Amino acid sequence: MARPTSGVGHQPTLWLLFILRFRKCVKLKHLLIIFFILIIFTYLRLINHAPSEQHSNGKAPANKNSRILSPVEDHYRPNIPDKCDFAETENLLKYKPKKDPKMSADEDLRPQPSIARLRKLFSILISHEDKYRAALDYLGVFRFTDLINTLRPFANNTQRLQQIYCLFQRYITVSDNGHIDIQPEMITYLKKVSHYLSDGFNTEHPSWKKPLGEKPVIVLAANSRFYDTLQASMRTVNKYFMEHTIVIYDLGFDQNQLNMIKSNCPRCTTIPFPFDKLATVSPHVRNLPNFAWKPIIVQDAVRRYGTIIYGDTSVRYLTSDFDRIIIDNSIRGFSCRELPGHYLSCFTLSGTFAWFNETSATFDDVYIAEAGFVAVTDNFLSRLVLKTWVACALDAECISPSNSKTQCRRMGGPSGTHRYDQSAMVAVLSFYFFQSFRESDKSEPAPYDMFASIQQKVAEVRRFEGDNTYFTVRKHVNDNPNAPIANNKTA
Repeated sequence: MARPTSGVGHQPTLWLLFILRFRKCVKLKHLLIIFFILIIFTYLRLINHAPSEQHSNGKAPANKNSRILSPVEDHYRPNIPDKCDFAETENLLKYKPKKDPKMSADEDLRPQPSIARLRKLFSILISHEDKYRAALDYLGVFRFTDLINTLRPFANNTQRLQQIYCLFQRYITVSDNGHIDIQPEMITYLKKVSHYLSDGFNTEHPSWKKPLGEKPVIVLAANSRFYDTLQASMRTVNKYFMEHTIVIYDLGFDQNQLNMIKSNCPRCTTIPFPFDKLATVSPHVRNLPNFAWKPIIVQDAVRRYGTIIYGDTSVRYLTSDFDRIIIDNSIRGFSCRELPGHYLSCFTLSGTFAWFNETSATFDDVYIAEAGFVAVTDNFLSRLVLKTWVACALDAECISPSNSKTQCRRMGGPSGTHRYDQSAMVAVLSFYFFQSFRESDKSEPAPYDMFASIQQKVAEVRRFEGDNTYFTVRKHVNDNPNAPIANNKTA
């Protein structure tokens, strides 16, 4: 007798009857088709909705074959917020300019930021990253090709790094093959930054009433030839910045001069310029008259201290009131002083413009600016500006091109020799800032001009005016060569 398949005395359940009827209605091949459709559907969902770091962090995913620019190695990642705070950025994006430069009476042909120009510039920078890798790493300059390991905090300020990271993530992606994708919103951001800052020339910003967050470090640089002008500059530094840290880069002092600095300025830190670190790839930096050392010093000082005011030894300070400039620098990152009536194309060799894949004519209506007096704060824009300026300084064909000449259409205006660091600096700034209102062949202060923040003379330049007694009158180190030196730091 066959063994029953159900419990003794039990009737078939309803679900079993349903299956028996379902088998009569549906053939096996139909079930197989449905099964394979489900497999294909599940596979497609896994491809299109694979979990990623961006999703887990609540951020938008990058394009296929692209990666969001990530700032640091794993031991820095805990400092990166799960969600970026764009409150300040969004407020800035809502800003309505008081005077739109598009309203300029003159036909405005000045260069301005665009996706095409930035992509071209970033490609140039990437093409130089391998050659100058050691120098860039030493100076703390990030590399687009390895930003995950090279975007580091400056002055140990991880909170500021978070802000920089968030803006990189929002506006720029880089694919594994080096293709750069710049979001259109970045151009909107640069335009709002420029309009807001330019309006400071005619309008008082509410932020100027806020207390200054940090004191800038005062930075100078000189060699033995300019030791007397250094003393003259230090006289005004000590008059107006007694509560500030002072840093002096040593471009070639003799030992007696170093002893004199240390003896007379206990709060000064002397830093030897890293000529040896750069000698292999950029030997031209040792030739001080080409001023390739200056962008490098500014970059190194910002890396160490976060917010700085750099002044050549010819700079004589007239006030300690730089608050508005430093407050505005929290947005723009970089500021200098324009020279109205002096146009960039008249003081720049065409080879420098060619390095940026630009022409002299593009800059016919752009004022040149002083590179010997700048204020810099570490932020998203200053990272880009300094990377570009330093890359130019490391390449002799950019900072001091050979077989080149100036091409100035303003034959009746001021013109002269190539201005090296100044020429490169203003060309760089044109990629990141929109120019200000222009009328009757005159421009209002550019957004990066200090005069847009404070309409007063904060310093003046007195070239070759030295003071050979300021240190020696205070302390005669040579009178007692065995005397102990004050506790001055050497970095």
